[in-house]
Amino acid sequence: MTTRSHRARPTTPLRQRGGFLLEALVGILIFSFGILGLVGLQASAIRHVNDAQYRGEAVYLASTIVGRMWTDNRAQLEALYDKDLGGAGYLALVELAKNLPGASLPGNEPDIQVVPGPSANSTVVTVTIFWQLPGDATQHNYSTTAVVGIN
Repeated sequence: MTTRSHRARPTTPLRQRGGFLLEALVGILIFSFGILGLVGLQASAIRHVNDAQYRGEAVYLASTIVGRMWTDNRAQLEALYDKDLGGAGYLALVELAKNLPGASLPGNEPDIQVVPGPSANSTVVTVTIFWQLPGDATQHNYSTTAVVGIN
């Protein structure tokens, strides 16, 4: 009879498993946060571009109305353009301003004030255009003042 001698095997620590998978998941998480940040920046940039576009349209509308006032009879400016009197010029501006978002909301209609100017041959006009971006509670406006006539 032969006996086998059992030798004690040297104990080796258990091998670590899943380390690479954990590193990959952390990498994916960091990459995902980066992509979310870029998407947020893109959304913010689009919002600012839209606001700049609407501001440009408001400047154009106000300049157009002031230009029309220069071609009209100065003695009739108040009757044609003043908001309180609701003349044809003012109603034309209201119609043009409907292209701006939120311009038809209560309190966002355009405002034109016509007052006597610094001389007997001039009139001071103030044109204010309002708009409100969709989903934004803040009202935006552009206002310009011009002297129509001879100083």
